[in-house]
Amino acid sequence: MAGMTVRQNNGKRARFAVLFIMVAGISLLHLIFSHEFEKTHIVARELYFLPIIISAFWFGLRGSLATSLAITLFYLAYAVFYWRGFAPSDLDRLVEIGLFNVVAVIVGSLQDRQRAHAREKLESIRALAATVGHEINSPLFVAMGNVELLREDFAKDSQPRGELDDIHASLGEIRDLVKKIAGIEEVVTRDYDGTSRIVDLDES
Repeated sequence: MAGMTVRQNNGKRARFAVLFIMVAGISLLHLIFSHEFEKTHIVARELYFLPIIISAFWFGLRGSLATSLAITLFYLAYAVFYWRGFAPSDLDRLVEIGLFNVVAVIVGSLQDRQRAHAREKLESIRALAATVGHEINSPLFVAMGNVELLREDFAKDSQPRGELDDIHASLGEIRDLVKKIAGIEEVVTRDYDGTSRIVDLDES
């Protein structure tokens, strides 16, 4: 569990770094190229939608809004610096700034809704797994107890004792399997026969 948390934190840092590099790189285009290269600035402005959308998929509404607000701060300063008194290009920049945040809200909200739906499904799966584990454990413990009592009636080297040992071992495997099912934290699947997938209990 601790290893998984470390991997998740490292993954988040890597994603933050990617977003920062994207925003910084696009912003740098505005600073490098002269204002006379208007088409270059328009292209760079449209590129801002990429980190906004990516952050929405990675971090939901909060992430997309944080990214769009950071972009807004830079691009608003750029728009004010090159303000021409409500010229068409000025209005175009203001509209684009509004679109940054609108897209961030829409895509981020949709992603949050999808994640909430996925969490609900996972909680249902966990509840079902816990129920299955509980219902199977009760008769399983009774069966194992009876087999243990029966084993005492036979000599260790007798055939019935050997068969009862095999049954007890099989029941123990079922018990371990039930424990894995009841302990599902997330659903990780693996290929089964090339045409279907099953839950990987060791990874889940």
